[in-house]
This record gives sequence, C-alpha cells and structure tokens, in this order.
Amino acid sequence: MPSIFSRFADIISSNLNSMLDKAENPVKMIKLIIAEMEDTQVEIKAACAQAMADQAKSARRLAEAEEKSELWQGRAEKAAAKGRDDLAREALGEKRSADAALAELKRRDEELAGVVAKYRAEIDQLETKLAQARERERMLGHREGRAQKSLKVSGQMKQYDLAEAKLKLERLDSRLDRLEAEAELEFDGRRRPEAEAEAREKAFESLDDSLDEELRALKERLGRQG
Repeated sequence: MPSIFSRFADIISSNLNSMLDKAENPVKMIKLIIAEMEDTQVEIKAACAQAMADQAKSARRLAEAEEKSELWQGRAEKAAAKGRDDLAREALGEKRSADAALAELKRRDEELAGVVAKYRAEIDQLETKLAQARERERMLGHREGRAQKSLKVSGQMKQYDLAEAKLKLERLDSRLDRLEAEAELEFDGRRRPEAEAEAREKAFESLDDSLDEELRALKERLGRQG
C-alpha cells in the first residue's frame, strides 16, 4: 500500500478535505488514509506500551534505590552513635553513591512519564483524526451509493423509455395497417359499382349491335319483296 503519511505530525496537520477534493477517487483515497492512520495508531500504542513498561521498571528501581539510600543513612547514624567513625564514613560514602543513582533514576522516571504522556496525547489526537476520517468515509460511501442508485434508476428509465417508444411504434404500425385495410375496403366498395356499370354498358352496346344486324336483315327482306 502506498504511504500517504510519513509521520504522526503529517497525519495531525493534514487537511483531509483538501486531499479528497484533489483525489481522482475520493473513496479509494479515504480508505488508504484510514489504513495508514490505523497502522500509525498501532505503532504509537505499541511504543506507548513499551514506555509504560519501562516506566514501571524504573519505578521499581527507584523504590529500591530509595531503600538503599535509607539503609546506608541508618548504618551511618548507628556507626557514629557507637563511635565507629570509620564505619560511619564508609556508610556515608555508600549513601552518596545510592543518592546519585537515586537522582538518575528519578530523572529517568520523569523522562519516561513525559514520554508516556506524549504518547497518550498523540493517541487521543490520532483517534480524533481517525474518527473524522471514518465519518468522511461513511459520507462518501453514502454519496457513492446514491450515485450508483441514481445511475441504476437512470438506466431503468432509459430501458423504460425504449420499451415505451417501441410500444408506441407498434401501436402506430397497427393503426397504419388498419387504416390501409379500411382504405382498401373503401376502394373496393367504390370499384364494384363502377365495374357493374361498365359491364352493363358493354351489354347494351352488344345489344345495339344485334339490333342493327336485325334492322339490316329486315331491310334486305323488304327490298326483295318489293
């Protein structure tokens, strides 16, 4: 996975909105950012846990050093009370060494306390930033879901429009077929009387021809008789 952030400070100072606005794929980008934040969170928590373990160990050593300092202090006092200045001087020397070690352990303990406090603060800041990123991811997810739903609905509407257009064409074709059939029937209705009249005229014409023949035959007979 490519690294979005290189340090904790980069995460805290980052402007998620600006990064996502510039991203070609905001949903993919926010997922990468969250993954990087989660990895950093694991690292910081592990470092904090180690610092707390070191702090606990330092506290035990500090307690032991304080007991040792008190032990040599008591021995020095007891030796001085008994008139054993040599032993008292030796005990004071041991106490000085124990006090030096105690001072170093206290410094170390304060340093570890600061490290733990720093890690805890970083964890809190990172969790706040991570919560913001997850909320942005949720919003982007909803937006993407709505966009996909809109595309699906748009596709369905296009399919519906095509189906509706096809149905309209089929209805128009049916109507044209019906109109053509009606026109043909009307033409046939008009053509039939015309055909009958034409046949009747031809019959009369043939009838007239026969009368002419009969008339000529009649004239011929009358001519011969006269």
